[in-house]
Amino acid sequence: MSTILFFNQCLIGHIKKKLKIIFEWESMFRWGVIGTGNIAKIVCDKIEKSKRHKVVAVYSRTQKRAEKFALRYNSNCYADKEKFFEDKNIDAIYIATPHSAHYEYLLECINHNIPVLSEKSFTVNEMQAKAVFDLAKQKKVFVCEAMWTRFQPLIEDIKEWIKQGMIGQVKSFDGKFCMPMGLIKPFVPKRVYLKEYAGGAMLDLGVYPISFSEMLLGKPDKIVCRQKIQDGIDMADDIELHYDNGVCRLYSSLEDLTSFTGTIYGSEGKIVIPNFTRPKKAYLYQNGKKTETKKGKCSYVYEFDKCCEDIKNGLIESSVMTFQNTLNVMNIMDECRRQNNLVYPENIEKV
Repeated sequence: MSTILFFNQCLIGHIKKKLKIIFEWESMFRWGVIGTGNIAKIVCDKIEKSKRHKVVAVYSRTQKRAEKFALRYNSNCYADKEKFFEDKNIDAIYIATPHSAHYEYLLECINHNIPVLSEKSFTVNEMQAKAVFDLAKQKKVFVCEAMWTRFQPLIEDIKEWIKQGMIGQVKSFDGKFCMPMGLIKPFVPKRVYLKEYAGGAMLDLGVYPISFSEMLLGKPDKIVCRQKIQDGIDMADDIELHYDNGVCRLYSSLEDLTSFTGTIYGSEGKIVIPNFTRPKKAYLYQNGKKTETKKGKCSYVYEFDKCCEDIKNGLIESSVMTFQNTLNVMNIMDECRRQNNLVYPENIEKV
């Protein structure tokens, strides 16, 4: 084989490879990602495997981190924020930074007219969340909190049980989400323990049972919270959400290890979910006996699929996780902090 022929074949092969990548990118929903931490890697690995989503651009304040993360997905990388927002390949942005940075990035995404899905907790407080949603309405840009639990298929099955009256009227929800971070501290992001990053149990763990309760019963009439505060963060949160017909009892902690079981109590039965934060099984109890079992897969992909559908349909908020849902959750967490005089640094609380 001549050198020229060999060179031509290599060139053709390279062009075909590039064309294949371009075609794949065009047929998938294309995501820009802000943040290169552990949750970003876990989520992006999952959505790429679906072959329906593609990570096409990554932003990090550190060039080296951006390059390393981008190499994982064969995507563009940026340490320059403006260049990232100007990338025309991006259909929507996924924010996976610490809570304390969400507000700033959410506003920038909206101001660049780019749809955005942001990790929970959505912002540091309700005022910030409201400012984000007001801007989204003004600019007509899609925004959603990535409370992935709500998007799981099994949640729809549970809602159907409730709709059919299988447990009568829903009265309350009991849920605990605790992880003894001290035992695995070397593997836990430092931000979890730092007040300047809005660290603590509630925004990382407590948001799950709070959001689950809000999904079932909406905004409570009364909130009672007792927090264990250490070094300016909440190490544990013991919360009661009072409604007309019942009380939700919720607990989150960075120190304890408990079952992740969540139980929905109704006037005529109950639903038990062994791991309510990532639901794969649910048991229906009537007259004290288990009468039915539902099973389902659990994946981050479902929330990305739903957001993709909503964005393509021209919506600015999700029917699964509405603006009001997020505002209610943020309001509850604000009140919990207020009752315990827990305040984050002014620079991350401000609007």
